[in-house]
Amino acid sequence: MLSKLSEGWGVLRPGDRVYHYYRNHESLCMKIGFYFGDLTEDTGNIEPQRDDCKACFRKLRGKVRP
Repeated sequence: MLSKLSEGWGVLRPGDRVYHYYRNHESLCMKIGFYFGDLTEDTGNIEPQRDDCKACFRKLRGKVRP
């Protein structure tokens, strides 16, 4: 049986331009709250992909913008 992920990248919703990373149903960038869709596990990339939210990616990797 597959267990549902509690955090990860959310699918691109209609109207969104980027994928957000969710933890506790909120995006790390705090732009999207109460997301209950399917999540994709983080792949550990060191650079954000073209469609990834840059703010979510920086917070996920622990990088603070100078």
